[in-house]
Amino acid sequence: MSADGWTFADLEPEQLALVNEAERTLDTDVVMAFAPSRWGTVDPDTIADGMHPVELETSQIEYLQGLERKVGGVLVAYRRDVD
Repeated sequence: MSADGWTFADLEPEQLALVNEAERTLDTDVVMAFAPSRWGTVDPDTIADGMHPVELETSQIEYLQGLERKVGGVLVAYRRDVD
C-alpha cells in the first residue's frame, strides 16, 4: 500500500493511555497520533487550528519515537495558542 496522506491512528485503549501519559510527561496540551493512509483524512491546515507543534529537546523526541513504535503511528506534540 502506498501512503499518500495521513489519518488519525486507530489506537487500542492501552496505546491511548501511553499517548495520554506522553501529554503529561512532556507537559504539553495535546499529543496526536497519526498513521499513513492511502487516502488521507487529516487536513494539515485545519487539524491543528489554534495549536502549534511544540519544540522538543532531544531526549523528549527520543521518548516520543519510542512510543511511536508502541502505537504504530507518528506522534506530534502540540500546545494551544494563547491569544
